[in-house]
Amino acid sequence: MLFKPEHRRLLEFNYPGHDDYADLLSHLGRFMEESILPKSPGFDLHEGDAVPARKALFEQGLCQIPYPRSYGGLELPFGVYVTAFELAGAADAGVAMSAGIHNTVAEGIFRFGNDSLKKKYIPSVLAGRLLGSFSLTEPSSGSDARSIGTKAKKQGGEYRLNGSKAFITNAGEADVYFVFASTEKGPSAFVVEKSFPGIDFGSDLPKLGMRSSRTSEVRFVDCVVPEENLVGKEGEAFEYAKAMLNTSRIVMGSICVGIAQIAFDKAVAYSKQRKAFGLTISEFQLIREKIANMATEITAGRLLCMNAARLKERGADYSSEASQAKLFSTEMSARACDSAIQVFGGYGYTTDDIHRHWRDARLLTIGEGTSEVLRLLIARRELARSS
Repeated sequence: MLFKPEHRRLLEFNYPGHDDYADLLSHLGRFMEESILPKSPGFDLHEGDAVPARKALFEQGLCQIPYPRSYGGLELPFGVYVTAFELAGAADAGVAMSAGIHNTVAEGIFRFGNDSLKKKYIPSVLAGRLLGSFSLTEPSSGSDARSIGTKAKKQGGEYRLNGSKAFITNAGEADVYFVFASTEKGPSAFVVEKSFPGIDFGSDLPKLGMRSSRTSEVRFVDCVVPEENLVGKEGEAFEYAKAMLNTSRIVMGSICVGIAQIAFDKAVAYSKQRKAFGLTISEFQLIREKIANMATEITAGRLLCMNAARLKERGADYSSEASQAKLFSTEMSARACDSAIQVFGGYGYTTDDIHRHWRDARLLTIGEGTSEVLRLLIARRELARSS
């Protein structure tokens, strides 16, 4: 069961009087259990197409949850959205990450685009009619968004983009790309359609995990982008990137809580079945210690993500809390999955269905801000708050 009593209790505590939120997520969790979870091991082995699973999540309204009804959203709290992505992370982490990155594009257009861009793209992105891709990282720059090498030069009523982006989720299959490029005024952002002349893609990169999402290079050679597809103002996109990443980090943290939860559930079930020396291994003190540590850290990660989500809902500064949620939850997930492998013993090392969770979790200690960079950001923010 993906939607658990602890999810319901957390929602009831944060949103009293809104049982409908829990009911919606319970329905969504059942759908994922039936339609995505059984296929997830096959996605990891490239034995099935994950695209229909992602489309099914779009059809279920996953990406519409936090956005206004005027744009086709459900207008529900961000904490509900975060919990939904935890469930998606448990069902299939790669599909969840692909959907989360897709919605980062909606976040950027919604927060920083003009009315014309919002009306043109957001309803179709939220409904999944258009797939989005967040295109920031480059071969020589990752978390350092100020060091963008891709250039955008204005010529008449259009821009010409030249450069490349690396390790881009949904690249090649996405319809719209939220692209960061340097202009004369500084870092700027553009919505680039796949159909625009001058955009090209590399081949799908082989990956340790998250194999149900596509990752590749995006290349721009005199890519023609209409002036109206500039997001916000020239030179201000560094602040846009920071804001978008803060939101995305909560989502990625939640996905990792889901990964840890599914690995934990499998480890607990196995510990009750596996026998050694006449006892089930769940009766051994050291196995119980692992289970206790996993359960405690999963709860802590879930609460950190919800705390950051609630701050975002209230319009408070949540930059440090978002980074804390991602830092802790991603590293916690890798630890929990490693413990699950240990509980399974030899089967944990040789059975894809167990070690794939660790392989999935491992990516998110790197993507959307490495753990090292997040520690710097948290320290900087906390030092500034205390001054």
